[in-house]
Amino acid sequence: MNVMVTALVATILCAPVYATEVVQGNSAPAKADNLFTKADKNHDGKLDRAEFDTFKQLQEDRLIQQIKQRMDKMQFSMFDKDGDNGITQDELKAARLEARQKMMQNLRDRQLQIKPVAVAPVSAAEPTKK
Repeated sequence: MNVMVTALVATILCAPVYATEVVQGNSAPAKADNLFTKADKNHDGKLDRAEFDTFKQLQEDRLIQQIKQRMDKMQFSMFDKDGDNGITQDELKAARLEARQKMMQNLRDRQLQIKPVAVAPVSAAEPTKK
């Protein structure tokens, strides 16, 4: 299940990156061919076990890089409220204030979920059982 969730998140985050690459002419099959060429150390047109492991690692590294780029872009756009590709001090202050307000709201929500436990007082007159 954890692998499926990770794959889904990766797909969601990378779909816009892949779409941009296709529009720009950088198709995934061409990049896969490039990774194949990099992994095929002996240039025999086949990947042995070690070369295939290298190929998988190269793919994973590229995917991680794409996810990081996408997340950086998303984080930047969260601060750049007016979309002018620049973050002003006012936008930064507003983002900090918004984050602080969300954090405080989460704390209040958690406090509401905590219910006090009623403890019955122990009477001194009650005999102890042995």
